[in-house]
Amino acid sequence: MPGDYVLAVHVQEPNDTFDLNTFHIHEDLCKSKQVDFQIKVCAGDSYVTELSNQVRINFATILAVGCSSSWPNDQIAGKMLKELPPTCSLLVMDNGGKILLQRPGTSQEGTPIKVFQSSESSLSVSSSSTESRDEHQIQKSLSMPYSSTTMSSQPTRNATFPRTKKLNNTAAKSLFQRLACLEIKGCARRFTLDELKCATENFSPNLLIGEGGHSRVYRANLENGQVAAVKVLKETRYSEDDPFNEVGILSHLKHENVIQLVGYCYSQDMRAIVYNLLKDSLKQRLKQLNWKTRMQVAIGVTRGLEYLHSQTPPIIHRDVKSSNILLSDDCHPQLSDFGAAVVHQETQQDSAFVKPINVVGTFGYLAPEYIMYGKVDEKIDAYSYGVVLLELITGKQAIQKDLESHNESLVLWARSLLSCGLSDRLVDPDLNENYDKDEMKTMMFAARLCLLHSSSRRPTMKTILRLFEEPEHWLELQRKRKELLDGVGSEDETCLCRYYGSDSDEGMFI
Repeated sequence: MPGDYVLAVHVQEPNDTFDLNTFHIHEDLCKSKQVDFQIKVCAGDSYVTELSNQVRINFATILAVGCSSSWPNDQIAGKMLKELPPTCSLLVMDNGGKILLQRPGTSQEGTPIKVFQSSESSLSVSSSSTESRDEHQIQKSLSMPYSSTTMSSQPTRNATFPRTKKLNNTAAKSLFQRLACLEIKGCARRFTLDELKCATENFSPNLLIGEGGHSRVYRANLENGQVAAVKVLKETRYSEDDPFNEVGILSHLKHENVIQLVGYCYSQDMRAIVYNLLKDSLKQRLKQLNWKTRMQVAIGVTRGLEYLHSQTPPIIHRDVKSSNILLSDDCHPQLSDFGAAVVHQETQQDSAFVKPINVVGTFGYLAPEYIMYGKVDEKIDAYSYGVVLLELITGKQAIQKDLESHNESLVLWARSLLSCGLSDRLVDPDLNENYDKDEMKTMMFAARLCLLHSSSRRPTMKTILRLFEEPEHWLELQRKRKELLDGVGSEDETCLCRYYGSDSDEGMFI
């Protein structure tokens, strides 16, 4: 059921070369049912003992195991039942899904009482936790990229989830101290309200260049002659714990494909962030760009994201989209709007029983695992980037509005053509066939990889960058794969995969 937690356990044997992708079918099934899914590889002398150990560690209520035919050994079943606590049932199934055995454990050791506190993953859920879970699911559904048959009932196309906590006195003091440290280190300049009023002609409507749910952006002419963008944060009851999250993140970043932080304003009357100003966004100029420029944008954004993900710990943007990719006069791209960005602490993975506070993003760009249960890692940026690649290929927006006022997901439309072998129909007709066919094939290939439903199978941005820099190598691998499947058979395909290795770039592409 939605909200449950499934842990797939593999107990390794000596010289075991286990591929995590073995579980991709189970992962996809769980995602479709909004079930949290994780994989764990263990080492132990006895798989029976190790499985029962994992049951106790994770407070599991069901241990499901499979077998190729009828249950081969009653002694093994008896041993498993003796190892399992009464709060966990052993479920044995054959390959056809027929249940061969279903019985509670008989161990006298029992299971710690904590299992009853983890109500979202147990079979008996209290009314209060059910209400909380339903509310969480309703919030998540607001950002689902609906198809044309259901999207028309949605009131908006872009939705950023509300922030739920206000800035208290303790947080404000901590924020002030951190901002002061940034100023002392020279990472960011602190502007006064009067300075920004002067630079924006008292925030004239004529200088307003953009507005979102939580901010307004003005063009500013600073006293040193620099042209800048001033993002004024709106005062709402959904103020974030740290309204200057992106100041702290951007102050330590320096890359040609990431927006440059100039400074900030923090006063009783205003909170604002100042950046270098770029003329337009990719969304505004997409249809005007020729193919060479679109390739330049794709590679530049790849480098920017690869830079963010290579930080220690990695930085996840969480809102990669064409309107957040700004272009200079010579169409040099820069990633902007880091208001939703997070520093991804690998040691602080979301618990199986704790859901994230909020999900942010824009219709049409959100990865399925992020929508379904709020998981955050580099692969959600890769998915959003895949949507941007589709925009560059097709010239269409992520959510396309047709003449009948329906909204259609670009991803769903593109997948339907790709699955039918009609990839040529994806190409933007405004390009008038003035594009490099191998480059187009490479970009389509990259988009398909980034948009894989299973996050574990999506490539890293480092791999995508290699794909763009060495297209001949990857296209040759694809040709080898096609020849292999057409001419030789599955046995040689397996040998080739083993030759390259499951953890290598080549192995993934094969």
